[in-house]
Amino acid sequence: MSIRVFISKGSAATTEQRAFVDAVLDMLDTVGLSPRIMGENEWSHEQPLKAIRKIIKECDGAVVIAFTRTKFDAGIELKKDIEIPVSEVNLPTTWNHIEAAMAYSYELPLLVIAENGLKPEGLIEDGYDWRVYWTDLEVEKVKSDSFKGFLQSWKEAVEDKKLSSNDSEIDLSKIGIGKLFTMISIPQLSKLIGVILTVLTLVAGTAYKLGGGDWPWQQSESNKSLKQDK
Repeated sequence: MSIRVFISKGSAATTEQRAFVDAVLDMLDTVGLSPRIMGENEWSHEQPLKAIRKIIKECDGAVVIAFTRTKFDAGIELKKDIEIPVSEVNLPTTWNHIEAAMAYSYELPLLVIAENGLKPEGLIEDGYDWRVYWTDLEVEKVKSDSFKGFLQSWKEAVEDKKLSSNDSEIDLSKIGIGKLFTMISIPQLSKLIGVILTVLTLVAGTAYKLGGGDWPWQQSESNKSLKQDK
């Protein structure tokens, strides 16, 4: 079964952006991952947030490819009644932050790839449960050992996530008794045996009382004696 990963990216506005995104998607395919992208290989009649949430919930990991969507040369940032001049500010699509937050809420391993020069804020910055891979939007960067190593490390986390999800969804009705016992730890097996013995004791005690002070096998002997007397 393929490993499905959600892709968060804006619409590429330049040739450089398109080429970089394609290179990342090709690399994901090369390492055996199946990208799911709204509007490209996933469609829905529902409102975007609801549709995206459903797709993310079905995935094993998420990739955020953040590149410049909005830019301005100068402005002012307000912090605690202080005006801080800022310049050459580049921002990604807001959907990068929204989709990354949704994926994180489902505890999916996040691979965040961000263009050098973007304003580090929200989910596009270090300091959370993941590191951001900062890079220039060059196809050759995707082929570098650095990126491949980063990707492989994240992929291992995705595989672990998928395995743990599969373990929690085991259908016990399809597992044989022998296989089931191999999946049970020694402490669990001891508790199971204790429960079984308790149940058997209760059943035997009830049978004894119903038999008027005779055990089930004694009742059989008594019945034989009665028949012989008749």
